[in-house]
Amino acid sequence: MNALPPGPRWLRPLNFFQAGLTPPAPVLARLAARYGDPFRVSYFSRPVTFTGNPEALRAIYTASPDCFDVWGGGFIEPVFGATSVVVISGDRHRQDRNILAPAFTGPALRADGETMAAVAEEKMAQVDVGQPFRMLDVTQRITLDIMIRVVFGMQDAARITRTRAAVLELIESLHVILFLFPSARRVLGGHGPWARNQRAVDALSALLREQMRERRASAALGADLLGRMLAARYDDGAAMDDAQILDQLRGLLFAGHEATATVLAWIFYWLACEPAVGARVAQEIADLGPAPAPEALAALPYLEVVCKECLRLYPPVVDPARVARAPFELLGYTIPAGEVLRASSALLHSRPELYPEPGRFRPERFLERKYSPFEYIPFGGGARRCLGAAFAMYELKVVVATILRRHSLRLLGAQPVAHARRALSLGPRGGIPMVVQRRRA
Repeated sequence: MNALPPGPRWLRPLNFFQAGLTPPAPVLARLAARYGDPFRVSYFSRPVTFTGNPEALRAIYTASPDCFDVWGGGFIEPVFGATSVVVISGDRHRQDRNILAPAFTGPALRADGETMAAVAEEKMAQVDVGQPFRMLDVTQRITLDIMIRVVFGMQDAARITRTRAAVLELIESLHVILFLFPSARRVLGGHGPWARNQRAVDALSALLREQMRERRASAALGADLLGRMLAARYDDGAAMDDAQILDQLRGLLFAGHEATATVLAWIFYWLACEPAVGARVAQEIADLGPAPAPEALAALPYLEVVCKECLRLYPPVVDPARVARAPFELLGYTIPAGEVLRASSALLHSRPELYPEPGRFRPERFLERKYSPFEYIPFGGGARRCLGAAFAMYELKVVVATILRRHSLRLLGAQPVAHARRALSLGPRGGIPMVVQRRRA
């Protein structure tokens, strides 16, 4: 078979900028409605095939990892660096995943649960009752401190404060132009978005190198993720060098901080918008008694499907791309070698035959049926599925339940909150304004 998927020869400039500067789902939905799924367009100056078809995803995710390379590493380098597990492929990708994976397993999660709950309590205690605040600001502070303490292993208050400031400056430096136009990555005499980004990268790297030097000088490297990377050895006996460790830490920081904070904010938004859902979650938490352990919070079934429904609507992994190393057969079409395949959660999660009324927030759908790994992909799939998926789900449930145990929240404003572009990620426009109505003892 040599047929190419149907689609427009070129993505119109308006659609290109819509997909780059706003959430891409509406553009993809229009193209799928006109051409079918999969469809093929010229995107970022090269052909790209998009699909949200479960059978196409099955073919992609069950294929050998050697069938594909990563595409777009250059575009996301300002966030993930050049050697993060997110952007590499082949044998080094496999080895790096094996090094990092144990930090996100069940035993490690249980050890991190107390930290997650304590940080959530601490940050919410800083919000005054009756005073408006942006929920996204709070969830970002929560997830950032969790990552600093759990992933970086930092406990010193002064260093946590310095690292927090460095991370926030790095995030603020990620101007969307740096992703759409890599040619804009020029220092220009110390001015402009790229110069600011590079200063932020250097400042954070200096703090992390300081932490690494102290760990190496100590008697024990530690069992957290940083300690694991310092102790790790590749198949040839070589250790991870500092540049690799820094890229991994930055990549995991972004995925575990910004993306998780955004989903958390959406969860609180929908719990406030849907009083019946919010009341059911609150009762489920209350039934655990006055001092539930983090594992008990993470095991709550209705809270879990609320998180799953938010992840369906706002997946943290959006349309990850692969490059076919050789011609790849896909539902009767042939994707030529060197061309790009994008598994689109936006297309998949809006298929009405899988998700009736796909635009509606309805957690019960996950109680009514079980979705396969090719029908529900908030964390991607196959050999490149997000390493921190279990960590993120655990964190979502522990943080939400910890906050709801003590805080009654109300949404401010009657207008629906729009999904908007935030540099490399997507998030709620306006940050979701809320108020704490009362705080329980």
